[in-house]
Amino acid sequence: MAEQKNKTVKSLKVIVIGGGIAGISTGLFLRADGHDVTLFEPDSPDKGTSSGNAGVVSIASCVPTATPGTIASVPSMLLNPHGPLMIRWRHLPTLSPWLFRLVLNAAPWRVQRNARKKAALLDHAYQNYEEILALTGLDHMMRRPGLLTVFETDRAWKRAQWIVDLIRNVGREIEILNEDEILQVEPGLERIFRHGFLTPESGHILNPGKLMIGLHDAFCTKGGTTVSERVLGIKDGHPEGVAIATANGEFIADRVVITAGAWSKQLLATIGVRVPLEAERGYHVMMQHPDPGLHHPINVFEDSMFLSPMEHGFRLTSGVELANIEAPPDFTRIRHMIPRALRAVKGLRGERHRIWMGYRPSMPDSVPRLGPVLGHENVFVGFGGGHIGMTLGPTIGKITADLIANRNLEVELAPYAIRP
Repeated sequence: MAEQKNKTVKSLKVIVIGGGIAGISTGLFLRADGHDVTLFEPDSPDKGTSSGNAGVVSIASCVPTATPGTIASVPSMLLNPHGPLMIRWRHLPTLSPWLFRLVLNAAPWRVQRNARKKAALLDHAYQNYEEILALTGLDHMMRRPGLLTVFETDRAWKRAQWIVDLIRNVGREIEILNEDEILQVEPGLERIFRHGFLTPESGHILNPGKLMIGLHDAFCTKGGTTVSERVLGIKDGHPEGVAIATANGEFIADRVVITAGAWSKQLLATIGVRVPLEAERGYHVMMQHPDPGLHHPINVFEDSMFLSPMEHGFRLTSGVELANIEAPPDFTRIRHMIPRALRAVKGLRGERHRIWMGYRPSMPDSVPRLGPVLGHENVFVGFGGGHIGMTLGPTIGKITADLIANRNLEVELAPYAIRP
């Protein structure tokens, strides 16, 4: 791979659509190869989904959203407006095709297959993060404490044994902890958790929004161009390459890369390509750091709640809501989760400083789509990371740069292709 990297790469004009972690990573790796790269992103780098997550680089998060347990929960998703998974009734007709595919992917053999597909990308996630952070001088923005998952009840722990087995089966390290061991690993938790496991290979980003600003600044310093406009469509087959349209006219490039998250679906539709992509809306609230504080990001299994200590405060992320992208946010559930966090963490106080909502781009099989678009060889995609979008951003960028440079790839791309 080192010899391949040193080969001369033909410089191309490349447009990257979307400045989240996948898009900015793609731009940086392409610039490192000497391409003329223009990044289109209408919003500030620290305002999008890549800035509002729990900051976990979780290479063990191979479990798909669609599982038999998830499907059994669909009735409660419709009836309980404050549950861990929510569907807004008025959006059910438009979500139905995606939900139907979700049900199909809950078959046990598909769960195993989709987990392996995710794991194959996650195999390279931490290494690619280290590379992008070294490239930009932002190594100090990530540490590697591991991710701690905790369970209050024996019932929930038994229910999760298949997850433990799955994590082991895909080759990830996992440490099983009892009640006393949990507090030895994380003394900032209250003694309410009977079982837990640590995935020690997972990393933690100390401030995702600050990291995104740093990556964008580095991209510009290294000669990349940013345009603060929303791309409205793509016109393939232009005699000079591929054209994109904005409110201010057309821009032409040799290659176009779509890394626009939940908005990628709309862009692909302009070249006649349909994908079953929907937005899982996620929420967070920022609070003051507790005393003594936490050393690890924590996944509270029963509450579907992440507790994440960051350099600028304590972040609580929780809940998945399925609704139209244009629907207004509903902060009811995330507010209801604050008392749950207070009983879990020593010294945590309930004053909130900021509340937020973002859009996870999710496929019904939880498998990202990556690579060239069939019938549009100059158009590439990298989206659909869902709950591991922040983890996989640099891997999407690295693979896309390798594709455009005609280098050998670190993974087989067929499982991630967009299929008619």
